Amino acid sequence: MLIADTSAWVEWLRQRESPADLALDQAFADDLLVLLEPVKAELLMGARDRAEVGTLRRLLETVDFELVYPRDDFESATELFHTARQRGVTVRGVTDCLIAAMAIRLQLPILHHDQDFARLAPVIDLQEARGSLALV
Repeated sequence: MLIADTSAWVEWLRQRESPADLALDQAFADDLLVLLEPVKAELLMGARDRAEVGTLRRLLETVDFELVYPRDDFESATELFHTARQRGVTVRGVTDCLIAAMAIRLQLPILHHDQDFARLAPVIDLQEARGSLALV
């Protein structure tokens, strides 16, 4: 099982043939995906119109789904943010910290195509799935 961040989903939806796109394609085929509530929200908000929202909704309903535990996950996200900052890494958005906190709680690796996750992962011991964007 693995979690795909919004960045990996975007690679897959746009069929970019990147490592994240190919890894997500394989995870889909093997039924190994877990969709997090904040990732679902970001994907639906990124839809161009209501028809695309409907198409995405139907697609996302086929994937295992995990809800945010508000008290636990937001508190953990705050801790991750401060830990990373103390170690010289500033995360630009609360959503990335929330996704990372959920991945750690669920003990699942995260597939991403995002420099923020690439910088964050080593300083907070976040597991990265094969196909994730490496630091350049």
